[in-house]
This record gives sequence, structure tokens and C-alpha cells, in this order.
Amino acid sequence: MDEVWNKLLEEHCLTETHLYNLARIFEGASYFSDLILPEMNRKHPEWTKNLLAMLVMDMYDYCSPTFQQETAPVLKDLKADEPDVYWGIVTVIYMRCRQIGPYKLGIKRTFHLLIDELDGMLFQWYPERADAHETAFNLKGLSYGTNLWKIIEYCVILFRRYTEADFSKYASQIMRLFNWGEVSYWRIPGCPYRQGSEVWLFSEQSLGRATNGFYIVLRLEAGKDNRTFLLKDALNYCFWTIDQDGEPPILQASRGASTHKEWCFYLYEYDEENSLLHLDANPDTGNLFGLPETLQKIHTDHPQGKDEKVWSIILRKWEEEQGEAVFQQAKERLSGRIELNDTYRVKDVCINRTSLTLSIEQEGRTTDYRMPIETYDFLADIHPAQNVLIVKREEDGRIYVEWPDWGYGIPLSEFSLVR
Repeated sequence: MDEVWNKLLEEHCLTETHLYNLARIFEGASYFSDLILPEMNRKHPEWTKNLLAMLVMDMYDYCSPTFQQETAPVLKDLKADEPDVYWGIVTVIYMRCRQIGPYKLGIKRTFHLLIDELDGMLFQWYPERADAHETAFNLKGLSYGTNLWKIIEYCVILFRRYTEADFSKYASQIMRLFNWGEVSYWRIPGCPYRQGSEVWLFSEQSLGRATNGFYIVLRLEAGKDNRTFLLKDALNYCFWTIDQDGEPPILQASRGASTHKEWCFYLYEYDEENSLLHLDANPDTGNLFGLPETLQKIHTDHPQGKDEKVWSIILRKWEEEQGEAVFQQAKERLSGRIELNDTYRVKDVCINRTSLTLSIEQEGRTTDYRMPIETYDFLADIHPAQNVLIVKREEDGRIYVEWPDWGYGIPLSEFSLVR
């Protein structure tokens, strides 16, 4: 049995927790299907959509009293205590009800079909979760694997991304941070400062955790004077955490947003003693972004040698005079969102039991925008101290009110003007 168990794990790239959860998912799907399906009006043309809405939003009001008293509490507890198992069960039940056979259509086709269907419904129910909607595009860009487990795993990520406000912080635990500081600069080893020389800025994004997160990376080119650097590229770097001995260390690099997002993968090795980061492009994705094979950290705090001292002095000047504006430009490239703080200044946020009111200054005039709390469920949890931004999204050209810490966004046009 041990031999069979270990072969299963190795063949399908699973951990023991994965295999245990997979068994519980299929057992739970069979058990709960027998209890849930009799509650559904399967003659209704959208009964599978109604079933999913019930399980996503805990809408059990129309179920029988017995189901409400005995089964609904179990489902709610399972969702709260073991979300990976719960959403796996929901995925399998939905696939069975929709008669989606992964090996009949092919894994890739099935995966894209399922993600598109689920994302279409979830984005309709949670229109404020544009970040989760983007996750659907990103998931389809990942390697989809060759088995049903990967389909279930990615669907679980999508469900949790839509329904859990803080899931991004949880998900960031699979990504590793190094002790490079909040901002670090890198160059090709031995490259001196001169016009046309390139330097890479790594900005740590910890998402509230000390050891997990990702990096925003700016590729900069030295300009004609020693205070100017041109932004040549903006990327996200995710260094995946190694869960098991023998797993290769993988860097996932990405550029752009939504449907325009590009991905490629590298094996990496960090030589801490010499501050060298070595990259080896995956042949399947290639060196899409033209990254150098080796980068060396510039020790701006304690520079060694003439070249490093020159780099350090010039980069400090650039940070003071130009850095913030260029970094903002890079963030907008990566997110597809342009912050409008200079045009739309949020002066006050007021919330009571019935409505949310934003006081926004435009061209010297302050206008109040109001929305009933009941319009979106998450508004009941908003408090005035939370960060709120006014942004323009490149994908549709519309202006949104966004709460970046939660990933929520609402078109400004949906608010009513207070006369």
C-alpha cells in the first residue's frame, strides 16, 4: 500500500494532504448530492445556476425545513472550517450536474469551459471583485496539468478568490520573500553606470506577512544625465515556495493585466554569499521578457568598490527626484488601473446603517456621492479608515471607486449625486 500511495503522489504531483482532500471531496460530493438534488427544481432551465448560487451564497431559504435544520448548518461549517474541501465538493457537484466529463472533452478544453462558466456567474454575483475576475484570466494562463485534480484545485482558488476578502493574503503564503529589503537594486555583474546601462528595481510586496509575498520589478535604463532613468519594463516576480525536498525553485514572472497578461517561468538560484540571482528560462515558455541570466544586488547601504559607490549615489538621487513617479507609472502598467488622486480627491467617507457617502473634490468643488448599503453585501463591512482610491480601468475606460486592501471596486457612475 505504501508503494502504491507513493507512486500516486509522484505520478500526479500531489502531496499527502492533496490526496486526502481529494478522497474527502469525492466522498462529500456523493453524500451531499443525494441531499441537495431533491431540493432543486430540475425542470427550471437554470437550475444548475440556482444550485451554484445556493451553495456560494448560503441561500437555503427555499429548501425544506429538514434540509435547513440538518444539512445547511453542516455545509456552512464545512465552508468555514475546511474551504478547500467545501469548494472542491461544490466543483464536483456542479460538473456532475452539468454533465461535464473532463476526459471526454480533454483536460484543457474542460478546464477553460469550467473556469469561463464559473467566472461568468461569480462576476455577475460579485461585480465588485474585478481582481477575482482577473484571476480567471490568470488561471487559464497556468499549466493546467493532465488530471482532474488540477481542474478542481484551480476552481477552488477561483471560488475562494471571489468569496473571501482576505484570500489574497492567504494565497501569498505560497510565494517567498528574501531578506533584500523593501527596495533593492540589481545590475548585470560588473556593469558600470553609463548612459544605456540597465538596472532592476525590486519592490517587496509583503501583503502584511514578514516572509511571504511577491516583488514588483522595474527594468530601468540610464538616461542622458545622472538623474534620469527610463522605464523599459514592469513585471511581477513570484518566487514559489518549495514544499518538498527535490522540488525545483521556480520564479513566475508576469507582465500586463487581464486578457493582456503574459507569463513565463524560470528556475532560479540565489547565491546569498555573493548576492547573485541566477535565472534559467523554462524551455516551454522561453525567455519571453529577455531577462539576464545573472543579476547582482547593489549594496546601496554599504557599497563596495568604485562602480557600486557610483551606482548607489546616482540611485539615491533618482529615488528622491523621480523614483515615486516612475514607480507609480509601473504599477499602473501592471494593474491596468490609473489612479486619479490628482483629479478626484476623496476628502471624506461617511457610512451609516443605510448608506455610504463619499465626498470627492473635483476642480476645486466638492461633490457627495451616495449608495445604499444593501446594493453590495461588502459595504456593510466598510469603515471610513480603510484606504479608498478613484481609478480609471484601461479595460473598459470607466472610473471606479476601489478598496485596494480588499480588492473591491464599484463604478462611480453607480453612485447617486447628493443634491
